[in-house]
Amino acid sequence: MQRWEFELLKAVVKKLPLKYSFLNNQITPKFILDIVPNELLGHGWKRMIVDLELSKLYIKKEINYQLIGIKICNLLDQSYKVMALDLYDGILIGYRIEGEFKEVLFDLENINVEYLREVPYVNIDKDHLKKIMGNVDNDILSQLDIDITFKINVDEGEFYVIKDLGDGNYLSMDQKGAVYGMIHDPYEIEKLFEDKESFYQALKSGDFNMIKYYNIKML
Repeated sequence: MQRWEFELLKAVVKKLPLKYSFLNNQITPKFILDIVPNELLGHGWKRMIVDLELSKLYIKKEINYQLIGIKICNLLDQSYKVMALDLYDGILIGYRIEGEFKEVLFDLENINVEYLREVPYVNIDKDHLKKIMGNVDNDILSQLDIDITFKINVDEGEFYVIKDLGDGNYLSMDQKGAVYGMIHDPYEIEKLFEDKESFYQALKSGDFNMIKYYNIKML
C-alpha cells in the first residue's frame, strides 16, 4: 500500500455525504492492511486486504454497490481523474481511478462529489449461472454464494463465482459446469471437478470441504 493511496481514500471518504460516514472507521491502518492490484477484475481496479476480525464489526448486508462520479485533481498534470469505490456488505473492498498515470500528486482539498451516485449490482450473471447449474438441492445452495455471483473474464476463460472464499479467492464454474479454484496470490486457476454433478456429490458426501481446500491453499 502506497501512502498516497491511504491518504487519498481518507480524504475522499471524509468528503462523501453523511450517509456514507460509516466508511470513516474503515480507513485506518489497523483495518486496511494492504492495497494491491485486483488481478481478477483488472482495468485498474485495486482491492483491499483487510483485518477479517474487524470486518465483522462493519458488515452491512444491504450495502452492495459502487460509488462512482468522484473527481480528484492530479496536480502534476492539472487533470481531473474519476474515481470509483467498491462496497460489498458495507465494507470498502476496492477502488479504481480511471486513466493511466506514472506519477500522482492529488489535491486532497479539491475533491468533487457533486456527481456522486450509487450503481447497484444488477446481477444478470446470477441468472446465467442458475441456468448452468440446473436443479440443485437447497442443502447445496445454502453452502454457496449464488446470490452475489459475478462473472470473471481472464485469459483462461469465463467463470462465474459460486463461493467467495475471502480475500479475493473464489470457487467458480465455467459455462460447461466444470468447477475451479481461483487463487490470487500466487495466481492460480485450478480445475477441481470436471462437471457440476461430481461437485454437488462431493459436497453432499463431505469428500470435498471448501474451507479445508482454502486453508490448504493458504499454507
